[in-house]
Parts: sequence; structure tokens; C-alpha cells
Amino acid sequence: MYYFWVLTMKVYYLLNDNNEIIQDDYDKFNENCQEIEKSDYYIVNGYNGAIFLLEYTKTEEYAQKAKAFKEKSNLEYLRTRRDEECFSIINRGTLWYNRLTQVQKSELEIWYNEWLDVTETLVVPQRPIWLKNL
Repeated sequence: MYYFWVLTMKVYYLLNDNNEIIQDDYDKFNENCQEIEKSDYYIVNGYNGAIFLLEYTKTEEYAQKAKAFKEKSNLEYLRTRRDEECFSIINRGTLWYNRLTQVQKSELEIWYNEWLDVTETLVVPQRPIWLKNL
């Protein structure tokens, strides 16, 4: 007669305050570990590159965090673009500004103000045509 023992493997894991998995193992390594059946342990990379349980990524809480992260990332991207595309031109010296026509100065001021408002409007301003080659 043969006896078969079915071993159910557990995965032990720790979550941080954002429900990100910060450590896992097949052996319990910390008194605060949570446990789950290995067959139910589905993990995915989340909105911020961290690892989450697949089930958690289907929650409203996760959706809200992902949305907030995307919005914050978009604002950081726009600020970086503003630094690179706008401030490098706006921060030029008096000699450069003195060579501009009144029309160019007006267009430059409008363009600059649109860049200052980019984190509210979320619209990247169109560069004046005469600035395209600079």
C-alpha cells in the first residue's frame, strides 16, 4: 500500500503600508509575515514598479493609488520639460533679449506664462516659430 502526502506549500510575505510586497519566502522569516497558499500567490509589478498581489490590484484602493501616481508622474514630467525647454531660453541674458523685436518679446512672454501654468493646464505650450531653431 502506498501513502501519498499532499504537501501544501505556503508562501510567507511582508507588506509595507502601501500593500507592496517587500519580502517573501517559503519559510516564515518574521513574526509579522502573512501567509498564502503557493497556488494562490499571484504577484504583479504595480503602477510604481513595486510588487503587489494580483488580487489587490483589482481593488478600488489600488486604482486610486495608481491614478494618483500617474498624475504625480505626469506633473513631474511637465516640470522637467519646462526646465529643459523653457527656462533655458527664458534665463538668457540682456544682450539676447535686446535683440528681440517687440512682437517676439510679447510671444515669448505668452509662451513663458503658459509654461508657468502647465501644471494646472496640463497642456504643453507651442513654442513660437522663431524659437524652433534655438
